[in-house]
Amino acid sequence: MATGTVKAWSKSGGYGWIKPDGVGDNVYVHKTGVVRRDADRAASLEPGERVEYQIGSRPKGQAAVNVRVITTAPVTEGDEATS
Repeated sequence: MATGTVKAWSKSGGYGWIKPDGVGDNVYVHKTGVVRRDADRAASLEPGERVEYQIGSRPKGQAAVNVRVITTAPVTEGDEATS
Protein backbone atom coordinates (compact mmCIF):
# COMPACT_ATOMS: atom_id res chain seq x y z
CA MET A 1 0.00 0.00 0.00
CA ALA A 2 1.06 3.54 -0.69
CA THR A 3 1.18 6.16 2.06
CA GLY A 4 0.77 9.92 2.06
CA THR A 5 -0.73 12.97 3.74
CA VAL A 6 -4.16 14.46 3.12
CA LYS A 7 -3.43 17.78 1.43
CA ALA A 8 -7.01 19.05 1.12
CA TRP A 9 -10.53 17.80 1.84
CA SER A 10 -13.89 19.31 0.89
CA LYS A 11 -16.46 18.25 3.49
CA SER A 12 -19.34 19.57 1.39
CA GLY A 13 -18.09 17.91 -1.80
CA GLY A 14 -16.79 14.71 -0.23
CA TYR A 15 -13.49 14.68 -2.10
CA GLY A 16 -9.91 15.80 -1.73
CA TRP A 17 -6.25 15.21 -2.53
CA ILE A 18 -3.50 13.09 -1.01
CA LYS A 19 0.16 14.10 -1.29
CA PRO A 20 2.02 10.82 -1.71
CA ASP A 21 5.21 10.13 0.23
CA GLY A 22 8.26 10.46 -1.97
CA VAL A 23 7.68 11.71 -5.49
CA GLY A 24 4.61 11.84 -7.66
CA ASP A 25 1.53 13.90 -8.36
CA ASN A 26 -1.20 14.44 -5.80
CA VAL A 27 -3.81 11.68 -5.82
CA TYR A 28 -7.55 12.38 -6.04
CA VAL A 29 -9.74 10.73 -3.38
CA HIS A 30 -13.55 10.58 -3.22
CA LYS A 31 -15.49 9.78 -0.05
CA THR A 32 -16.51 6.43 -1.58
CA GLY A 33 -12.83 5.42 -1.49
CA VAL A 34 -12.45 6.13 2.24
CA VAL A 35 -12.87 3.27 4.72
CA ARG A 36 -15.19 4.46 7.49
CA ARG A 37 -13.59 4.69 10.92
CA ASP A 38 -16.74 3.51 12.66
CA ALA A 39 -20.39 2.91 11.86
CA ASP A 40 -21.51 6.21 13.38
CA ARG A 41 -19.15 8.42 11.41
CA ALA A 42 -19.34 9.34 7.75
CA ALA A 43 -16.39 8.54 5.52
CA SER A 44 -14.27 11.68 5.76
CA LEU A 45 -10.69 12.89 5.99
CA GLU A 46 -8.96 15.91 7.49
CA PRO A 47 -5.99 17.84 6.06
CA GLY A 48 -2.76 16.69 7.71
CA GLU A 49 -3.90 13.12 8.39
CA ARG A 50 -1.50 10.37 7.36
CA VAL A 51 -3.17 7.70 5.25
CA GLU A 52 -2.46 4.46 3.46
CA TYR A 53 -4.24 3.70 0.21
CA GLN A 54 -4.28 1.83 -3.06
CA ILE A 55 -4.56 3.30 -6.54
CA GLY A 56 -7.73 2.44 -8.44
CA SER A 57 -9.26 3.66 -11.65
CA ARG A 58 -12.29 5.85 -12.21
CA PRO A 59 -13.87 7.26 -15.38
CA LYS A 60 -11.69 10.40 -15.29
CA GLY A 61 -8.41 8.70 -14.34
CA GLN A 62 -6.81 7.31 -11.22
CA ALA A 63 -8.02 7.76 -7.64
CA ALA A 64 -7.11 6.56 -4.17
CA VAL A 65 -9.23 3.65 -2.89
CA ASN A 66 -9.29 1.68 0.36
CA VAL A 67 -8.02 4.81 2.12
CA ARG A 68 -7.36 4.27 5.82
CA VAL A 69 -6.17 6.84 8.35
CA ILE A 70 -2.96 5.74 10.04
CA THR A 71 -2.25 8.95 12.01
CA THR A 72 -4.79 11.66 12.77
CA ALA A 73 -4.12 15.31 12.02
CA PRO A 74 -2.43 17.28 14.77
CA VAL A 75 -4.72 19.54 16.80
CA THR A 76 -4.04 23.19 16.04
CA GLU A 77 -4.56 26.06 18.45
CA GLY A 78 -8.25 26.87 18.70
CA ASP A 79 -9.35 23.33 17.78
CA GLU A 80 -9.10 21.93 21.30
CA ALA A 81 -12.29 20.88 23.03
CA THR A 82 -13.34 23.15 25.82
CA SER A 83 -14.85 21.97 29.08
